Parts: sequence; structure tokens; C-alpha cells
Amino acid sequence: MPSFQDTITDLESLQPSQFSTDAERYEAKEAARRLLNRLETPFEQGWRLSFETPVLIAGIQTILDLGIWKQWTEADKKNPGAPVHLDQLLKWANAKAEPNLLRRFLRHIAALYVLEETDVDTWRPTPYSLSLGDTVSHTDQITQCGTDHTVPTGVNLPYFLKKYNYVEPVDLAKLDNYRDMTGGKDFFATCAADPVGKGSSFMGLMTALRNHKMSWTDVYDTNRIVDGADVQTGKPLFVDIGGAHGLDTSRLLDKHPNLPANVLVLQDTPEVVAMPIEDLDKRIVKQAYDFFTPQPQKHARAYFFHAVPHDWPDADCVRMFSQVAAVFKRGYSKLLIYEVVLPKKGATNLMTTLDLQLMNCTSGMERTEEHWARLLKEAGFSIVDISRHPRAVESVIEADLV
Repeated sequence: MPSFQDTITDLESLQPSQFSTDAERYEAKEAARRLLNRLETPFEQGWRLSFETPVLIAGIQTILDLGIWKQWTEADKKNPGAPVHLDQLLKWANAKAEPNLLRRFLRHIAALYVLEETDVDTWRPTPYSLSLGDTVSHTDQITQCGTDHTVPTGVNLPYFLKKYNYVEPVDLAKLDNYRDMTGGKDFFATCAADPVGKGSSFMGLMTALRNHKMSWTDVYDTNRIVDGADVQTGKPLFVDIGGAHGLDTSRLLDKHPNLPANVLVLQDTPEVVAMPIEDLDKRIVKQAYDFFTPQPQKHARAYFFHAVPHDWPDADCVRMFSQVAAVFKRGYSKLLIYEVVLPKKGATNLMTTLDLQLMNCTSGMERTEEHWARLLKEAGFSIVDISRHPRAVESVIEADLV
């Protein structure tokens, strides 16, 4: 039987590079999560969730506001993994901060392994801390979106539910935790009113989440869209409704790089469409569109929704899908929905987190297969197929007119 120290050494030696696939890494990570929950006492678990974590988030956000993470990441490119002293971190700050204030946060951040303490007032970065300063992963926007939206609404949620006698909030217009917290503005109105701030952090979060999740093109056989499609006449092939920064459209183009211009349409609100999108292929057409109004792109091969319907109650989803039904070409067009299809048992923590954060911020929800079938039927559609992947949190629902 291995000694206690052998066990600790084995656990400490585990590295992501030891796993042959990301699926294996994920399973090991979930096993480590289960191990932590077994080893912690109830007090330790409660303390971690309610006391350690809030001030950890506050520290990460404060250092983000001071611009230190970005400076640290840039410096690390020149001298990877080098420890940095508090004096240098203070010089990198974009505003004057008292040294002991920063020291107290950094101690806690290191105590929870976001940084590695190497000496007095000296810390080495970790992959996560470096990602907080890059411009690619949008990891900083996960923290910023939490500070802007999910953390304050999460604090408000139990008080809100108690106030309204534990009625499930499933309709943004009627019962909304976010509006209750702000005293009037719902989530979408808040983002629209502050596109550079709270709106931008939400868009950054969505990009980070889509980068993390499996691409829909690895879940669904996109040849079913391209094969037999009439693209030479300039007719729309793929309409990405509520497509934000165009990541899903870009991934279709990655799979089929020879598609012509003007057949891929990225639709979103005027505010989102006006935002510059770095490296968006010029063949993708951006179009301002409200999905509750008549769809201007007629007879497209595929109308695509990703992480849009889950923000809306059933009646509004029926309205948006009905706009698609009105321009559908029977026997040719497809309705594709890339969203969580909740299992009756064994939902993952990512599925449940998404579901509850939707309730938290937009009175939205993730849906089961049966729920999706009922909803689509009301809009005149039936489910043709659901494409799933064991490593994907979402599934591609393909629907056709009844």
C-alpha cells in the first residue's frame, strides 16, 4: 500500500500533458472535483463556496481593473514563467494603488493557486493568470461578465424567489430576477445601454464559451447543408440568426473553405452588427435583424440558432421560429438549433450551470427533448434528427416543416 507521502506525490505530479485526449483530461478533472468534495469537511466546503471564492473574484477583478494581468502576460512572453515582485506589479498598474492593498489580494490569489508564491512579495504566473491578460481567450471577460452580471444577480436570486413565492421565472416580461435587481432594466436592455461595458463583457463571455465548447460543425455533418445547395445563384446558404461575432458561421467556412461570397449571412441586433469583428472573413455578410420580425433571407438552405432560444420563453421562441417557417422552402430548407438538450438524468455541471444562469439573468432555460418537440410543433416544425456528441454539452436539432 502506498504511503501517505507517495499518494500526495502522485497527486501533485499529475499534468494535463499526461492525458492522450481532452476527454481523458476532463474525466480526470471531474474525478479531482469529486475527490475534493469527499475530502473536505462540510465546514470547509461551505467556507470555500461562500467566503474564499467571493474575495478571490474581487481580487482578480481589481487586478484586472488595474491592467496588471495584461502587463504581466506581455512581460511573460519575453521571460516565460519568471517570478515577479510586488514592486514591479505596482509599476504596471494603470492607477496608483497602495502596496499593502495589492499584497493582501495577491496573497489570497496565491493561496488558492491562481498564482504561485515563490518568495516574499514575489509570485509566478499560472496558465489561468496569464489568460487573464491575453486578448485571444477572452478569459478576462468571464470574470468581468461575472462581476457585471451573474455575481450580483446570483446574490439577489434567493431573495427574489422568496419575494415572489417561489414561482419559476420563465418569462422575461412577467417575472425577471435581473430587472428586480436593477430596479427596472432587464439584462438585454442593460447590455444595449452599455455596449462598451456590460454589453461587451457579455459578448466576450459568449465568445469564450463558444471557443470552449465543441464546434457545432464537429457535432453535425455539414455536408447535409452544402451538398445539393443552390449557392451559385447567390441564394443564401446559411443564415446565422443572433450569431454575435460570427464564430459559428466562420466554423462552417473552415469546413468548406471554397464557399462563394454573399451566401453566408450573420444576423444580430444593430448594436452588435455595428461592432467591429477582428478577422471576420469578407465573404460573410453582416445584417441587422430583429428575429421577431419578417426574415429578409428567403429560401435559405439552413437557418441556424445557437444559444438564442434558451434566453426566451416558449411563446417568444414560437414567434421567432414562425418567422423562419414563413420563408422556408419545403424539401430544401433546414432549421438548425444548437443548444443544450437536457437529459432526464445525468446532466453535467456545465448544463446545469447554463440552465440556472439563464434563470438568473434572463428568465431563460435549457430544455429537454420533449420540451423542444412541443415548442417546435407550435411553430409548425417537427424534429427530423438530433445530432449528439459524447464530449459536447450541446446538440444540433434539425427540424423541418410539419
